[in-house]
Amino acid sequence: VCSSDLLIALCIIALLPLVSAYNNGVARLPVMGWNTWCTDDICGAIDICEESLILSIAEAMVSSGMHSLGYQYILMDDCWSAQERDPTTGAITWNVDQFPSGLPAIAEKIHNLGLKFGLYTCVGTYTCKEGRPGSYGHFEEDAKAIASWGMDFVKADFCSAPSGIPPEELYHNFSAALNATGRPIVFSLCEWGVGDVLSWGHTVGNEFRVQMDHLPVWKFPPKAAGEGFGQGTGDIIEYMGYIDPVKWSQPWGILDPDFLMTLFPYTMSFTDSRTEYTFWSLWSAPLVVATDIRGMSPEKKYILMNPEVIAINQDPGVKAGYRVMNESSGAQVWIKELEESSSSSSTSSKKAMVLYNANDISTTVVHATWAQAGWPNATAVHVRNLWERQDMGVYGEEGITATLVAHDVLYILLTRQDEAERGK
Repeated sequence: VCSSDLLIALCIIALLPLVSAYNNGVARLPVMGWNTWCTDDICGAIDICEESLILSIAEAMVSSGMHSLGYQYILMDDCWSAQERDPTTGAITWNVDQFPSGLPAIAEKIHNLGLKFGLYTCVGTYTCKEGRPGSYGHFEEDAKAIASWGMDFVKADFCSAPSGIPPEELYHNFSAALNATGRPIVFSLCEWGVGDVLSWGHTVGNEFRVQMDHLPVWKFPPKAAGEGFGQGTGDIIEYMGYIDPVKWSQPWGILDPDFLMTLFPYTMSFTDSRTEYTFWSLWSAPLVVATDIRGMSPEKKYILMNPEVIAINQDPGVKAGYRVMNESSGAQVWIKELEESSSSSSTSSKKAMVLYNANDISTTVVHATWAQAGWPNATAVHVRNLWERQDMGVYGEEGITATLVAHDVLYILLTRQDEAERGK
């Protein structure tokens, strides 16, 4: 009974709906890991997903050294569940032919390797593939089952979502059900960028998709579902420039441009893959690889296992990089504020910068100025090439210039040297 003003206030607070899943003790920084979608599969076309694959990937993540660089999550996409719900609990359950040991036993093995385990469901009545049951109408049952199996991550897709219910409400309700289990679970919203998710995604989940599925090509025409400029890597870069991602990303509420397609056979070249990883790093986006990490080539290790590039992605400030120059020649410049500059850009001394050639065929010259980095009076800036892990020296007030082939980048760490001029 609320018998005093204080008690009335406390009762009102207790009755308010749970609106925040992002600060749930996990995933303050971008998640790093692997997803089944494009491994032993053509990005969901064949729908392969089984116990032996999951465990072999987990072992490879540890043996390759990826785990020591921050990769932790082994994630299943829309491929794992049975066609019918558990007749006893009413919850979704796994396909016993694909996972004979059961998800709890597999989760234990993955946890014993020092890794985390996650799965996929949907806020609609069915998932996007093969008519598997979605979680709509069963949020509480599914959340309890997922937590009891030892899951650490849930991706919730948007297929077969009921009409008339705003996406924010659907995701909020599932978020509340997951939090009510008491198990800290990363909640990943996959509503394709619809429903003005940029304004509310961070209040409901740890990460939220900003557009349609990323396909392993450079350019791909937009589809009817979702929002954005297309589904290729180059398309997503342009869309991110359009939405100005620095406005939206924050700790525990991280924008997600979808999986990495690093060196997908035949369609993702080394240059395209390195540029892809560069921008995901710059945006403070989840670094979740959807291609095979078993027996990686030297080129794949070069891209996925660069500690300096990963450090920019995992910067504690969680500031997404943003575009500061976009010329008709295809020359672009992007900048990312790092932790020490998160409180006041006028006193910052370190920033990350990308010089990028957006052309599909021609080489172009990209010139970046220190004013674009927020240092209009800088006269001495130390430059380090993040991909080569080499110092390039100190550059004067003229800035820096790079000649780049189509789709290529120069990814650099800037350290201001002229201390007397800082703040001007």
